[in-house]
Amino acid sequence: MQRRDFLRLSLLAGGASAFPGLIPEAAAAVSLNRRSVLSITLAGGPDFRHLFPPAIAANETADSYAFRWWAARAASQGIEAAQRNRDGYFQRYSSAYTSLNRPGTATPAGLGILASCGWLKERWDAGELAIVHNVVGAVSRDHAHSLLVMDHGDRSSGPIDNHKPGWGGRLAAALGGNARVAALTSSPRPMCLGPGAGGRATSEVVIGIANSRKLALSEKPYTPGGPAWQVASSDKALSRSLKAYYQSRRFSDPALARLANHEKVLRDLGARVTARLGTGETSASGALVEVPAGIRALYTDGLPWKSRYWGMQARNLHDVLALSDVINAPVLSMDYGGWDTHKAQRENIESSLSDLFASGKGLDLIWQQMDQAARDNLTIVIYGEFGRQLAANGDAGTDHGRGNAVLVIGGGVRGGVYGTPFPERELALFGRSVNDDILGQTGIEHVLGSVADWVAGGSTGNSVFNRGNSLIEAGFNPALLFT
Repeated sequence: MQRRDFLRLSLLAGGASAFPGLIPEAAAAVSLNRRSVLSITLAGGPDFRHLFPPAIAANETADSYAFRWWAARAASQGIEAAQRNRDGYFQRYSSAYTSLNRPGTATPAGLGILASCGWLKERWDAGELAIVHNVVGAVSRDHAHSLLVMDHGDRSSGPIDNHKPGWGGRLAAALGGNARVAALTSSPRPMCLGPGAGGRATSEVVIGIANSRKLALSEKPYTPGGPAWQVASSDKALSRSLKAYYQSRRFSDPALARLANHEKVLRDLGARVTARLGTGETSASGALVEVPAGIRALYTDGLPWKSRYWGMQARNLHDVLALSDVINAPVLSMDYGGWDTHKAQRENIESSLSDLFASGKGLDLIWQQMDQAARDNLTIVIYGEFGRQLAANGDAGTDHGRGNAVLVIGGGVRGGVYGTPFPERELALFGRSVNDDILGQTGIEHVLGSVADWVAGGSTGNSVFNRGNSLIEAGFNPALLFT
């Protein structure tokens, strides 16, 4: 058996098990060495209209879209009842938002961005943020079904179609060779699963990296001449025995042979990762590549759990980018939940948006570690399962909608507004008695399909996404998302 056929790898849920996959030889460079996509799923239905509202002027007329939107959203914007007038709307907008110009121009874009999202504003100004409006997956407003549709990148997926592969796994399979999906979450999302026998989902392309600093199997150290307890310890004896056992056995049963192969692959990967990163997170604890202090601060005790969980994923992403010559994963998966803002939306959503997009927070800290070539080789795509309804509800929140925006970010992205952000049809829908959704005019497969084409360096046709469906907004050309 040749080495390339033997070392096929995948780890599930933090390295608990593996499926065959190829591990390339380690190289000296520690940089992103091929085009890659990072998918960030915002489960719960993020309100991107809260992030990017229509700009309102001090003298805004009462019949304009901006005035009508702010009146309908006053409660979810946290505007007190006595301040729900033009002056109150403008004061909230001017204090919490920064108006955007079209990238590279002095022409107003007609929308603002939360001032707390400094890194995202920098990406916009650099022409590296595309906001694709009116994108739709499922239209059921059901969280589980709609998330499955987005994980699959397939609007035909039904509520119980769990057997289908995800779009990330299909893309990795289409790229071929040793391309893998790195799941940086506590467990791999369905989008990570690739196509297997009979078209059913398989985890063979997945590398589960729930904790990038604890990937290696137990290899208890022993220093010659060290204390006797190191040799006699149960952990040392167990790891030594297991390693010898699997190295010596030649199983005739295919299932047992597969298990033995998994152990060898896991141990090989762990050794490579440890050789590059060292042990621990700082040089004091044995790290050869330290986790930057800013990233470590994202998951310190005392922070809300979802913020800490996001920070742990940021550490995993930092390490996987540093290991791009060891782990060939051109598809990466992260997630951040808690976007189902039926109540007190302003309080709940803005802290989460800050975790993602503020200067000195998650994505900005990762961006600072990357050189320009790496930034040009990485595209970040951010989406949730659906959007929110146009008007606020009675609890200062918003309810489930359908259409939403998708954010596409990266050095290779042609930044700007795609689709119509504030269509005239919505003017009649802001009253609670006739409340309605953003109209989904572009299927998710067209946006993600364009990302797949960019990663592949050419058209993937319908091999990854079924783009034969004609649901695409007039005037929107997904091929223009990239330079």
